[in-house]
Amino acid sequence: MGEAEVRELMSDLLWASVIVVAILLALVLIVRFIAGRRARPTFETRGLPASYAGPYEARMVELRAMFVNNPREAVAGAKQLVDDMMMRMGYPTRLTDRERMTDMASVDRLHAARYRAGLELKPDSTTEEMRRVLQSYLDLGRDLLDRTAPDTVAESETRREIAG
Repeated sequence: MGEAEVRELMSDLLWASVIVVAILLALVLIVRFIAGRRARPTFETRGLPASYAGPYEARMVELRAMFVNNPREAVAGAKQLVDDMMMRMGYPTRLTDRERMTDMASVDRLHAARYRAGLELKPDSTTEEMRRVLQSYLDLGRDLLDRTAPDTVAESETRREIAG
């Protein structure tokens, strides 16, 4: 093989490589676009009814106080409170916490990160780890309360017992 043939072969290989890389990049962009479309929520959330703000805030104070003597129960109660708030805001009912976290991420990534903290809790977690998880759930609860809708329900119709 002559020098000219080797150069031509190298040039052909270079162009083939450029084409393959371009095709791969196009495929990656298409997959990301499709994945991004799926990440958008297929549901609509709404603000919490204003009549629930007081009872939810009171429950958060109770859970913080409960943590001193019953940390694991306080964390479980905080998760239950957040789940109840999400249900009232229009999040779909899900079978797993991971699915619920995915729903949250499609609406607000910070909320999903706070929810994820609780999912990483293990049966042998330390009190400090449980305290951080409780704080994440309560911060998430306060963020959700910030989305409270104007009061449209009469005070007499307010449900007194919330998540626990």
